[in-house]
Amino acid sequence: MTRISNFKRVQSIIRERTSNNKLLTILSFVFAFILILSTIVFPNINYTIKAKVVDYSSGIINSLYSPINTINRSATNLYNIINVHNLNKKLRLENQKYELLNNELIILRNKNKKYKELLNISKDIEYKFVTAKIISKSNLAYTKSVILMSGKNDNIKNRSPVIYDNSLIGYINDVGNTSSRLISITDALVKIPAIIVDKNLKIIVSGNNNKYLEILNINDLTLIKEGDKVFTSGDGNKFPENLFVGTIRIKKNGDFIIEPSFDLNSLNYVKILDWSLKNRGIDIKTDPIFYD
Repeated sequence: MTRISNFKRVQSIIRERTSNNKLLTILSFVFAFILILSTIVFPNINYTIKAKVVDYSSGIINSLYSPINTINRSATNLYNIINVHNLNKKLRLENQKYELLNNELIILRNKNKKYKELLNISKDIEYKFVTAKIISKSNLAYTKSVILMSGKNDNIKNRSPVIYDNSLIGYINDVGNTSSRLISITDALVKIPAIIVDKNLKIIVSGNNNKYLEILNINDLTLIKEGDKVFTSGDGNKFPENLFVGTIRIKKNGDFIIEPSFDLNSLNYVKILDWSLKNRGIDIKTDPIFYD
């Protein structure tokens, strides 16, 4: 009897839930029908309901996704912290390398000083210079020149080398009392005796009226690679030695060119060196072919 009563009880619960589901289904259909009817009769109401649903749902979605966003931000911050730690470690290692190189440089300088003393080598030439302001620029195809606000009144002489931050910029080609003209190394008339120091390779560098320089006397291309640094060699006494000229680059067709260390158009001031014989320590009669 007990089993029968339990079975009847289960049947009654199923009937009750089924009736409730039917009721909910009917109510849902009625609600949907009312919504559809209201949409047809009152279209603005549909928009208001949508807006309310969006407002409420956005709040619910934000509350649900807020922990997830917090976790993502925490993971990103943790990654950044780890990355900063690794970067800091890398920078410390590089700094240690630079310190070692600096120590080696100091040692080499001291050795070089001692060797000079042992060989009784005279001191290098220390050049006097005048800082001149650029007052006008020319970018015509046939010349690369600027006018400087310094001239004979400032002891500026023709053919004087012009530098910026120990890099060769050009030379003085015309001098007035209060102004002078600077010819850039990119001018086609300029020829520079130069050297790639670490390979002891001497070359002749020429301007070609654009922003790059050309190499005139390449015999063995295998000796040159992109990134090589080019300096003045001092040959011919036109320019002092060890002035930075530019960096070797390779064009798409495989030709070597030299990218100057500075663009003349980006400069406002330059240094004009005193390249007179007296300043170079020469006090005897010289051959003007080489020294004038």
